[in-house]
Amino acid sequence: MKTRFHPGRLAAILSLPVAFSLVLSGDARPEDELKSATLLAFVQNAHWAEDLPANTPLTVGVVGRAGFTRSLEASVAGKSVNGRPLRILAMNGPVDPRCCQVIYFATDKRTDIQPVLQSSASVHVLTIGETDGFLALGGAINLFLIDGHMAFEVSLNALERAGVEISSKLLRFGQIHDLVRGRPAQ
Repeated sequence: MKTRFHPGRLAAILSLPVAFSLVLSGDARPEDELKSATLLAFVQNAHWAEDLPANTPLTVGVVGRAGFTRSLEASVAGKSVNGRPLRILAMNGPVDPRCCQVIYFATDKRTDIQPVLQSSASVHVLTIGETDGFLALGGAINLFLIDGHMAFEVSLNALERAGVEISSKLLRFGQIHDLVRGRPAQ
């Protein structure tokens, strides 16, 4: 069964105010649940150029905060995408991007981000981050908050390099960048 895009569901995800009172741990952030839901929307609306072998889980690796990893695990527990179970992998130490279809950077440390982005350049991995300048470093999708609402920007060039297509129905909610010219796409 193929997961279908529901415009109303995404609009609700992107317009939810960040008003979470429960913090799961010292390194969890109130917006982690919202970021997890947005990440799930991207995974549900992504298509990789290289198909996964049958019965293989779709793996999301997380570089950075353990609190985000726990929030993401709770958000996707029992969920699947296109019949594939979702697996969350905390990526501590040296990162091999070939083990994942998605890498989420729950850090703003460029020293943690840059080497992983460089090593993932030759594999089909969707990269999502949450730090200023993430697209300029080579990332595909950057999540951020504006007035308590989730927003995102996308590098079409990075998506093309990764061999990942995202539904245009989802992309219309964000800021699309063409980094070859260094300005937003028209």
